[in-house]
Amino acid sequence: MYNEINQLQKIVDSRLKLAETVRNDKPLTEAQIKMGLFATAKFDQDNFPKLLAEHKKLAGGDGIVSDVAVPAIHERTIVRETMYAMKGLEFVDSNVESFASAIVIPYSYRDPTAAGRANTRAYEGQEISRSGVIQTSESAYPIPQKLSFGFSDELRYLTSARHLDWSAEIENVKNSTRIVAEDTDQLILNDMIHSSDEYSAVAVPNEDLEPQANDVNTVLLLAHFPVVRPRRVFDLRGNQIGAAANPIAVTYNGTARDEYDGTGTQAAGIYYSLDYDIGELSLVAEDGATLVPADGVTYTISYGYVTNVYAFDIDEGTVEAGVHWDTFLYRYALRKSAIEDSRYHKVNFGLMSGTVQTMIAQAKTFAANFLKPGTDLMSTGDLGRIKDVPNFKIYGPGLWYGDRRVLIGERGITRYRLLKPWHVSILTSERGPNGRFTGRKDAYGDQWIAVHTPTQLKGAFTSMVLYSGASRVARVGP
Repeated sequence: MYNEINQLQKIVDSRLKLAETVRNDKPLTEAQIKMGLFATAKFDQDNFPKLLAEHKKLAGGDGIVSDVAVPAIHERTIVRETMYAMKGLEFVDSNVESFASAIVIPYSYRDPTAAGRANTRAYEGQEISRSGVIQTSESAYPIPQKLSFGFSDELRYLTSARHLDWSAEIENVKNSTRIVAEDTDQLILNDMIHSSDEYSAVAVPNEDLEPQANDVNTVLLLAHFPVVRPRRVFDLRGNQIGAAANPIAVTYNGTARDEYDGTGTQAAGIYYSLDYDIGELSLVAEDGATLVPADGVTYTISYGYVTNVYAFDIDEGTVEAGVHWDTFLYRYALRKSAIEDSRYHKVNFGLMSGTVQTMIAQAKTFAANFLKPGTDLMSTGDLGRIKDVPNFKIYGPGLWYGDRRVLIGERGITRYRLLKPWHVSILTSERGPNGRFTGRKDAYGDQWIAVHTPTQLKGAFTSMVLYSGASRVARVGP
């Protein structure tokens, strides 16, 4: 079977001009290759009859593999290429899992109050201390990823003259791979910083914002920042499971206000908009237009704020830039020590945007005359190591890091599980407004994954937030 599948795969790879172990001029990582193998093996197991039929058609000289469905070998390519395109795989524990309404994530953690170096010795007849390694598990729930696409019959006819040379579908392979990989990276990378923020978060009840409202200011400040995002978990039907963790409640003029979601579909009313990183709050209308909170009107917020963080003021003042950013490296090293010295985790990666890397690279420590062992820049100009911790540039839509957050932590703590590999539905004929056929075909693809960071392991992460102290003031904003 696998020889036949490999022959099919080679044809598609040739059409897409894909090398075996290189993508975008960069070698694939071990994690990407491993998950590519795991994911395609699961896909092959679920789709053996379709793949075998396609091989037989090709061997018989058929030019068109299917008129009613996307070829399975193209779906297989999307499954593999999605894994190859993901940056987050390098930092998580990844594997495949059987599809279920919930899966069990087993893990263990160390109880720092139990047996350690100082109390492992027990002499004859004495009780032996417990090891302090606690084994437990938590539930994780499937997250759907779905995309639809369409193309005309004319386009299919013009581009299906050769074996598996379905250019319209090839373009959908490329686009689907990119979008699904970006979405999965967003889920993985955001969950890590979300988990870091949740560790030892502190609740603030009914903080009064009215004193900052003066009929002029539109941007008001919270007493603490960053703010922990609420965590909500959903079942397969989209129903929320339990209450949200670290909920936020904003009350203005005696009425609870919902968060503005940016869709433009919310009912007319007053909503709040919150910058979670630096704790700045605004009121907006349903269309996003900024509103001015009235003086003397009740205005409160309840929230949880992050304690597992260091807030670094990027304002240099009269201090030389190189010296100022040396201070950042010093604070970075202290965050690393907080994880390793008291939480018993090994820090082995840092994540940040390219802009943040460029700012940090101004530090004198990176100059030849000031270079310290274990701290360097890469030959590409990107940030290399800080206190021997390798740092990686991340980018993509929807990431919570932006140019303000730096995550530091241990690899393999967050769990990523592929529950059902990418699959595309049969092609269906599109109908126009009057119910008549249009000569276009539509289809959609879906897969399910799980992303989960065990509660007791969230202390393996910490972060830094970059802000401007001079700019963080109550003011008139956009």
